[in-house]
Amino acid sequence: MRTYEAMFLIDNAKASDWDNIVEHVHGILKRRGAQVISTEKWGERKLAYRVNGHRRGTYIQVYFDAPTGAITDVRRDCQLSDSILRSLILKADKRPEPVVGSSPGDGDDKFTRETEKGAAFG
Repeated sequence: MRTYEAMFLIDNAKASDWDNIVEHVHGILKRRGAQVISTEKWGERKLAYRVNGHRRGTYIQVYFDAPTGAITDVRRDCQLSDSILRSLILKADKRPEPVVGSSPGDGDDKFTRETEKGAAFG
């Protein structure tokens, strides 16, 4: 088992029902033998360009452990999902500690440094 970091872009119309979306994403992962470590809502953002006809989306970041062979199937399941507009799954060397009281869009120096080094996304 390896640790992975995934970022999911969720359709805003379906993201309003947060509990069902989290269950849907966790269900995709667990169906392929993954164990979810943490889930964090990054919030709604305006997209730079239309994605499947949507101008806004909600981002969810998930850390999970999974067998290496399962990632291809997880990606395929994400592409077939109506709720998930886009997904990005990367190997995570280590899980970064969450910063209490801030989100990635707040301009927090710690997050900015990690992103510039590439630690936040791989």
